[in-house]
Amino acid sequence: MNRNLTGIFGHIMSVIGAVLSVFVLSIVVVGPMLGYALSLAIFLFFALPMTFMMYSGGKSPFWMKINVVDWLLTLISIVSIGYLIVNADHILTRIEYVSDISAFEMTMGVLALVAVLEATRRAMGTAMAVIALVLLLYVAYGNHLPAVISHSGYDWDWIIDTMFLTSKGIFGSPLWVVITLAFPFILYGVILEELGILRTFLDFANRLLGRSPGAPAKTAIVAGTMVGMASGLPMSTTYLIGYPTIPEMKKVGYPGRTAGGIAAVVGTAAQLMPPMLGVAAFIVAQYMGVPYIKVCQYTLLPALMFYFAFYCTISFETRKWNIAVHEIVTLTYSKIMANGLYIFIVSMIVLIYFLVMFYPVGLSALYACATALVLGLIRKKQNRLNVKMFYNILARTGKTSVYISIACAAAGVITGLLVETGLNLKFANMVIGLGRDSLFIALLLSALAILVLSMGMPSIPAYITGIAIFGPALMKLGVIAPVAHIFVFYYATLYSITPPVAFASYAGAQIAGEDPMMTGLVACKLGIMTYIIPFLFAYNPALLLIPEYWDIWQVLRLIFFYIPGLILFAAGLSGFWARRMQWHDTVVALAGGVMMLFPIFAVQLAGLVVFVYIFIRQDIYSMYLRKKPAAA
Repeated sequence: MNRNLTGIFGHIMSVIGAVLSVFVLSIVVVGPMLGYALSLAIFLFFALPMTFMMYSGGKSPFWMKINVVDWLLTLISIVSIGYLIVNADHILTRIEYVSDISAFEMTMGVLALVAVLEATRRAMGTAMAVIALVLLLYVAYGNHLPAVISHSGYDWDWIIDTMFLTSKGIFGSPLWVVITLAFPFILYGVILEELGILRTFLDFANRLLGRSPGAPAKTAIVAGTMVGMASGLPMSTTYLIGYPTIPEMKKVGYPGRTAGGIAAVVGTAAQLMPPMLGVAAFIVAQYMGVPYIKVCQYTLLPALMFYFAFYCTISFETRKWNIAVHEIVTLTYSKIMANGLYIFIVSMIVLIYFLVMFYPVGLSALYACATALVLGLIRKKQNRLNVKMFYNILARTGKTSVYISIACAAAGVITGLLVETGLNLKFANMVIGLGRDSLFIALLLSALAILVLSMGMPSIPAYITGIAIFGPALMKLGVIAPVAHIFVFYYATLYSITPPVAFASYAGAQIAGEDPMMTGLVACKLGIMTYIIPFLFAYNPALLLIPEYWDIWQVLRLIFFYIPGLILFAAGLSGFWARRMQWHDTVVALAGGVMMLFPIFAVQLAGLVVFVYIFIRQDIYSMYLRKKPAAA
């Protein structure tokens, strides 16, 4: 739980956060002049103590204040990571798995692991820390388990060597990804928020949709997508968008659970929309070994399909609850642009230009940040950039990056143990064995496992961990690499609306004053297409806009089956199209919608028959097409 420190400790954390930001910026601009290993050690040297100060160990009054346990853990992290910094030359010249590990190094390694796991528990919750701890114990003592799940065993010398003294554990690629890729985009999101640009997203959405039925819900979709692409944090996006829109949704007639669920789905789904995909596009590109623009290409059509279905669902919900037009007071487009929206537009153009010109991703993001800062410095209105605001930007970015970095340090422990022991391949073979005769079963098992694995960690480390475990299995079963990576990425993002660990849903429920679990279930219902779409492109890679899979048949299928299928499914999900459906028509509509999305032509034709049946049953032509519905 975040302590929200104030006073002297709050100022100290801000100063350290600002210093950490400057240090990371120097790495992004000129490279790791101190070396890869030493740069990561210095970063974690600051990040771990900050975590023990900023995040409490529990909810009791004792834990909510900085206490002796926090100071002890801070000392442990400083001593253990400090050992690596002081002895950097020795660590660099030793031979992995050959050079002896001293008793002191063993002690330092164990202390560093304890510090990382406790920091993970505090910042990310128990789930991720438990996964890492169980995996550590399994690697150390798995040779004593029954044969079906046992392995040959690894001693603690090997574990500490791998986790503490090499770049395959705590200081592995996930932590490096935070510094070189995620950090510049965290900085970009903080700049936009400090300059007040995020508010202009809401103003723009209100102007665009403020005169339509259910305007607050539709505004939340548009503004939330813009905010979420920049922030990449579902819970934060839900709060930012939810506070101004959820009360308005309830006021015009949406049930509280629906209002909270809409905000939660928007906060989560924004990570799936190009061009930024909540920063994760650049991480996926790194692990796929393809240009960033390719990831945008792969994710564009699935994201558009989801948003189309989601928007249809909200439109049907609006009519079902008989929500009429409640015109929202809006600013003119010129006023919105003058208030700062132009800063976002210009900086995004700069970002995309440098990315398309194949500049390094982190450097491209910094050019966008610099553009936003310069424009913020010369603006004439309120929120003009000044020294205090610039300091706040650096401090907030440093503190936010600590949150993500701790998760990625733990992800480094998990993926390092899995990959270096070959356990990831063992898990992959289990999936292959269970799904040998059915790709669907293999995909379903992988999806469920990734969903459970991702609960309690952000999408970036969840994707990194998931692709390390299940990527090889899916590719061995014939799934092409782009499909495997995007499939894993989709399910790595859905933790935030999926109970019981549904952070975005809980945020929406808190604002709406509703039960968190029920709001989470409503969010799952409204966003269910995000669970289905990965299966669609797994069976039809053309949906990832891969040129060799596209032909005229795919275009016709999209127009005559996929789009009507999404409409039919959305109607079934709402139980309403032109009027309320009876329960059996709802079931038929849902089934028909799924059939029209099915990869077999005969099944799609059967779904088309269902579409025509519901079309006639709902009397769409006379009630929906010839005359405007009463609620519209």
